[in-house]
Amino acid sequence: MRFTPEQHDAWETQGYLVLRRVLPASALQDLTRWVDEVESWSLDGGPGLHHFEQTPAGPRLARAEDFDPHHEGLSSFLRGALLGEILAQLLGEPAVLFKEKINFKYPGGGGFAPHQDAPAYRFIDHHVSCMVPIDPATIESGCLWFSPGHREGILPNVDGRIAAPWLASARWTPLEVFPGDLVFFDSYAPHKSDTNRSDAPRRLMYLTYNAASRGDLRERYYADKRAELEATGEAGRSGHVLLSINDDFLGQPVPAPTRKAAP
Repeated sequence: MRFTPEQHDAWETQGYLVLRRVLPASALQDLTRWVDEVESWSLDGGPGLHHFEQTPAGPRLARAEDFDPHHEGLSSFLRGALLGEILAQLLGEPAVLFKEKINFKYPGGGGFAPHQDAPAYRFIDHHVSCMVPIDPATIESGCLWFSPGHREGILPNVDGRIAAPWLASARWTPLEVFPGDLVFFDSYAPHKSDTNRSDAPRRLMYLTYNAASRGDLRERYYADKRAELEATGEAGRSGHVLLSINDDFLGQPVPAPTRKAAP
């Protein structure tokens, strides 16, 4: 896959690139089934790292991550030729996996305050993430919104949330996406999302990569993150669920007696 001049310009100027209807129906069926399997792990003590939030319907899974070593199908997709070829063009060299996650965002699930990913990704701050929609992500269901600013590097922030003075002049554009689409964005691209106000989940898989010349840092990242979460606890200084080194998630913590989501 080679980019058109318009696509190349969008990547350089906006910090993100949208590729419509890239994945065939057979791939989407596999991905949906595999995401369901990862979600089931959160209910029966399976592998991976799972985070929950309180919604109007009760506790629900907010995020699952660190599943690459435990799921052959998903690993083959996120390490496959299609994504590898695209990422090599965006990074200018081969890519290696840095981290992987699925944000579930069930009805009433929390959004994310304006932020960049770079402050949350220690060891190196430049990455490219691929967003893979499992469900439609619309304004109603809490799609991502992007703002120009990726060329400014890491913006002033408080615990990962972009500081108010920069936000005062920010211009946000919603990005609605659908199963089959792929979205690539770099770790400096400012983005945010809202609460899911629809009656269906808004599952998005995010696969994050770095240039191979910077090294394979995935295991180091997850060891560091697990240690950080163990030291910090369930909630960040904002009082919301802590999903990341960034304290940018707006989901509500689950009451202590019920940490797991309903099936």
